[in-house]
Amino acid sequence: MGIGIVIMGVLLFVSVLRLWSYDRQLKEWAEQLTQTDEYSNLRLGTSVRSRAFLNCCRAVNERLERGQQARIRQESMSRELKFTISCVSHDIRTPLTGAAGYLQLLENISDTDMQKSYIAIVRRRLEDLEGLLEELFLFTKLSNEEYQIECEEIAPFPALCDVLAGFYHKLTEAGVEPELYFQEEGGTVQASAEALRRIFSNLIQNALRYGSGRLVIRQEGNAIYFANPVEHPEELDTERLFQRFYRADPSRHTGGAGLGLASVKGLMEKMGGSVSASVHEGCLVVALYFL
Repeated sequence: MGIGIVIMGVLLFVSVLRLWSYDRQLKEWAEQLTQTDEYSNLRLGTSVRSRAFLNCCRAVNERLERGQQARIRQESMSRELKFTISCVSHDIRTPLTGAAGYLQLLENISDTDMQKSYIAIVRRRLEDLEGLLEELFLFTKLSNEEYQIECEEIAPFPALCDVLAGFYHKLTEAGVEPELYFQEEGGTVQASAEALRRIFSNLIQNALRYGSGRLVIRQEGNAIYFANPVEHPEELDTERLFQRFYRADPSRHTGGAGLGLASVKGLMEKMGGSVSASVHEGCLVVALYFL
């Protein structure tokens, strides 16, 4: 009887001691979490060797790690966005200022033909502005890791023809007649129709702005190649071509925000594909690789 009471007393003492250590550990965690700011590298430790406490400590540390990484990504995205807006602001102001100037001229002119001419110029300036804002909006979306693109099996040839039709007047003015070489069956790739049209549009715009003459587009299996002659091909840095704001000749400003090819790269990667560029016999060749 006496031995039983002693054993029960010892077990009770051990239980109280264990509860006290649990309470002390929880208070330490609460104090650490309360007094440490959200930018800290804090990770919890435990002196309690209970499996439950060890699992809890590990789970909290994993959550702290994910939270810190999310804040780092958010801050990085915020800096990227501010930098991008800062760089694009001049390009945005240019068509806006031009449109405003011609609107002022319209207020003081009565000649009908001149009015029509100025209105056409204002319209083109506003279209340029719309294009710049679309580029900025798309690049901002692509910078968000959570932004996803749903893909399906799609034939690229009809989408390309649709985009080329929209560029008919610009291609005609530039004297460029695209040469298309696609598989007899047309072929399909895993892509988003909307993203595919945007990619084709950006590559055609790039060819019109910086190319000189021909535009050859061909499909080989899951790859589509855009090739056009360029002036001073030796000046092209194909490793940097898909970086935002990269221009082979910084003094040559031909419109755009410098985000077109960067968006092409972002869209391809979001769809699980890739893009590369090379120079071959005086031509810039951009290769799109789909799944």
